[in-house]
Amino acid sequence: MRFLLLIALLSLPAAARAEEPGQSAEARIKSLEDRLSKLEGAPAKTSLSAFNPAMGAALDLTYGHTNGQSNFNFRAAEINIESPIDPFLKGWIVMTGSQGGVSLEEAAMQTTALPYNLTVTGGRLFASFGRLAHFHDHELPVIDRPRSLDTYIGGETQADGVEVSYLFPTPFYLTATGGTYNKLGASNARADNAVSRPMNNFTYLGRLAAYTDLGDDHSVELGVSEAWTPKRFVNETAVPGISTRKNTWRSLAGADLTYRWQPSSGGLYKGAIWGTEVMQNNERRFDAATNLPADRVRSYAGFSYIQLKVGTRFHPGAMIDLTEDLDAAKTLTRTFTGFLTYDVTEFQRLRLSFARTTDNRPAGLGSNTVALQWTGVLGHHVHGFRDR
Repeated sequence: MRFLLLIALLSLPAAARAEEPGQSAEARIKSLEDRLSKLEGAPAKTSLSAFNPAMGAALDLTYGHTNGQSNFNFRAAEINIESPIDPFLKGWIVMTGSQGGVSLEEAAMQTTALPYNLTVTGGRLFASFGRLAHFHDHELPVIDRPRSLDTYIGGETQADGVEVSYLFPTPFYLTATGGTYNKLGASNARADNAVSRPMNNFTYLGRLAAYTDLGDDHSVELGVSEAWTPKRFVNETAVPGISTRKNTWRSLAGADLTYRWQPSSGGLYKGAIWGTEVMQNNERRFDAATNLPADRVRSYAGFSYIQLKVGTRFHPGAMIDLTEDLDAAKTLTRTFTGFLTYDVTEFQRLRLSFARTTDNRPAGLGSNTVALQWTGVLGHHVHGFRDR
């Protein structure tokens, strides 16, 4: 490097070299070496804020009108902080303030330089189950989180634990992830993060995910996931002599598909995303009165949506969600949603939606909801490469 710099300096125009007539080549080289040494030893010019973490926030306000009743809901003021911790580790924190108070949504660390294509993530994180389940509310393609995710996962896949991922050396993107957590689901009441438990009461996750381009304009992303809890219990002393841990394992399996059409010509003005996820829940349910295990129930749920790009700002779309009851698998709730998203700017978004919810109960009544969402982003607020 020093040699290249010397060559570059020596190749200055002759007029510049003539400023010191009679100077030998050896003297000029010695002078240039002295100047180079001073440059190398000079302190780097840095800003006082160079080591501050990146920060940002998202504000999310909704208005909903359902069966004659209306409400404004300030859903969240979400603040994120992220930064490299050292050359081998990065970390991030996401805190949310809402009508329910202030909560810590995420606080995790992730390795950046492990060998063998390995990555370890630990802390309070969004577990790698499915796809939309680890999106924050304001990132979803619809205003309200699909009923299937709320019912089967418990909202977002928030989990306290550790994940290990391996990136396969394949010509297309392929990863395998394994995780161990206290529980899975932000509002999952089956377990308490504050209570210690034996290892067979933890939740274990496995996921395989792949992504590939189908030509210049099309791509597809596939994933399969399973979360497994070997044993569960609620109140072991509800009835003396009866253990509630026997045959109480729970399995939540899922598959997700995301197809994208993003034309290389005119991609700013047209495109489409089609996403589908299906889940199967298999668990022995607990009686609400006795806290003892009841029958084992296998139920299914899922959703499918499509979102189009019409011009640079408008994104119309539709979603259908089908959710079976966890206690009565033949009881099905159907939700049909139509929505229109308008990107005012890259930092501000409006969304209007209409949802119709019905079920197959004999005396079931449907409901209609009209909703409007207003979302704004301040500073550096990102959660990943969502719309690649």
